[in-house]
Amino acid sequence: MKNIFVLIILSVLFFSACEQEITIDLPQPEATMVVEGWIENDEYPVVVLTRNSSYFDPIDSTYLVDSLFITDAIVVVSNGILEDTLQLVVDFNNLMTNTWPYVYYKGSKFTGIVNGSYSLRIEAEGKVITGFTTIPQPHGFDTLWWEPDEPEYDTLGYIWATFSDPPAEKNYYRIFTRRLGRDGGDIPLFGSVYDDVYFAGESITFSFFRGISSIEDDSAYADEEFGYWKKGDTVIVRVSTMDVAHYDFWTSAEQEMFSGGNPFANPTTIRHNVQGAVGVFGGYGSVYDTLIIQ
Repeated sequence: MKNIFVLIILSVLFFSACEQEITIDLPQPEATMVVEGWIENDEYPVVVLTRNSSYFDPIDSTYLVDSLFITDAIVVVSNGILEDTLQLVVDFNNLMTNTWPYVYYKGSKFTGIVNGSYSLRIEAEGKVITGFTTIPQPHGFDTLWWEPDEPEYDTLGYIWATFSDPPAEKNYYRIFTRRLGRDGGDIPLFGSVYDDVYFAGESITFSFFRGISSIEDDSAYADEEFGYWKKGDTVIVRVSTMDVAHYDFWTSAEQEMFSGGNPFANPTTIRHNVQGAVGVFGGYGSVYDTLIIQ
């Protein structure tokens, strides 16, 4: 028994002596600009232009104000007839409610129309960025309702929907919700994008798992309402159609986000649809419904 004890002690000492601190020298990423732009039916175009950063760079108020946003760009969106030079907006309401984005460029000459086509041109920091998108035909939900998660605990639950995908039509969807008086803007669901390849031309019934405004907010996961909607909420539910290039960006971006941004995980190739930068310029064909949970 004594010999076994000594062997254990020697093994611990051996493996302890083999421990070595490993320092990984991660290369700095190549500096580039990041575009997040969209145009929706009956809404003006919006473009957010930022700089990329290293994975381990600190994100604080100084960085957001001084380094993240590019505020001196020329941003132009065209519908093929008119050109709209978007104006810089500093949205203090979004800043106070922690609603993205805080700083963006917004149009004023035309709004999006169904089946419209739109081009983007950005001149910034000596570079030119271009993009193109369309607004597909919108398709709304047939019905929406709320059900409690547990019959004996009926305060929290999920939103359910029935939806009929149009036959002989290829569609891609993205779903958002906004709780009036609680959310600062439209928040995409967890897993917000859908390809109709699995339900083409069919009527389906499914439930929603509520998204959060920031997947980096650890406190959100500890909230007892995480993923749920609460009795008494008034919820705006938005379903948006999108073209395939727009869908490809968001489905690949969500795969990367849901990996937790882990630098040691297998990398996801995000399929950008802008040239001269990374990011997206996408059109949305949207239908809005209001659900009062009683």
